[in-house]
Amino acid sequence: MPALHALRAATLALAVTLLAGAVHATTVKTGKPADPQAPGKVYATRDQLRDCLMTEAGLTDRFRAIEASNARHEKLFDQVEAESNRLNKLQDELDHDSATSVQAFNALVKEHNQHVKQLNQDAIDSRPAADAYNADMSAFNRRCSGLRYRVEDMEAVTAERKRAAAASAPL
Repeated sequence: MPALHALRAATLALAVTLLAGAVHATTVKTGKPADPQAPGKVYATRDQLRDCLMTEAGLTDRFRAIEASNARHEKLFDQVEAESNRLNKLQDELDHDSATSVQAFNALVKEHNQHVKQLNQDAIDSRPAADAYNADMSAFNRRCSGLRYRVEDMEAVTAERKRAAAASAPL
């Protein structure tokens, strides 16, 4: 029994020691002195603002071109779809016993297949521009979306851009 009491006492003493040590464990020592002044806000330079605004304008122009291309593609798609619907209707009404009717229908199908091929090629051709735009937009967002700037810097850069645009506008 006395050995059991001694074991309990030793365990209790160890627990108290660990508990006392845990109270002081919240202090983290890194070996570096604490920085008495945290770094201030870092603002973008006017050159950075110019670069971001110029990049944004270029991306806007590219987006408009991609939208126009997509609109042309949609129009072409609608034409091919309407043509397909007309061919399906013609096929239902086709006189299979008339070689002339079958040849005329086959010629229409051949022309339709060329239009489908053009539509598919148009989609393939437009993909690299869209992919490049998306990659450039992501890079722009990483570089420019988190910038902090002074209002007076943005106003100055915006005024510069307006003056430059006015100077380059045709009379």
